[in-house]
Amino acid sequence: MGRQLIPGLSVIVFLLAGCGGPPPITYDLAQRDISAKTLRLRRQLVIAEPSALQSLDSDKVLVRRPDGTLATLAHAAWSDRLPRLVQSRMIQAFENAGAVGQVGPSGASISANTTLEAEIRLFEVDAGAGQGRVEFAARLVDTTSGRITAARIFHAEAAGGAEGPAAVSSLDQALAQALGDLTRWTAAHI
Repeated sequence: MGRQLIPGLSVIVFLLAGCGGPPPITYDLAQRDISAKTLRLRRQLVIAEPSALQSLDSDKVLVRRPDGTLATLAHAAWSDRLPRLVQSRMIQAFENAGAVGQVGPSGASISANTTLEAEIRLFEVDAGAGQGRVEFAARLVDTTSGRITAARIFHAEAAGGAEGPAAVSSLDQALAQALGDLTRWTAAHI
């Protein structure tokens, strides 16, 4: 009897898998050249993967509804977990600004003097306002002493839509603004 249930169960699972709707559209954050290629860091920099609350530590694109509740953008997903994606774009922002060879991810084989740690606080589409909102707290930590040498909160907003590609584009633009500020601030503090 157990053998007869397994083929029947397989058919049910197969049928249910087909009822999930269209596959999500996968979005990436642009690798923008956000500033002049004149950034020179005085020290080597490691960028740690940002921390984030569970709602942000996923591949879902978050939308804050006008009533304040959170939802996910229908049929949309990031190309990776958001913290990994933001870490990658942080590294690229420094490289694009001229710090190639002076910056890398944590775990890379570079002997860094400073670690950039970040906590993603907001990365969502505000459906009521039709804009993307990004906020993260950043800390520069001396790798030898473990002492925080500088800290700042970065916040940016960009107009866009409440759905689809326009919503994702507004998040992309907001992140580009925040990363431009981050690279300049970091260079001034290390």
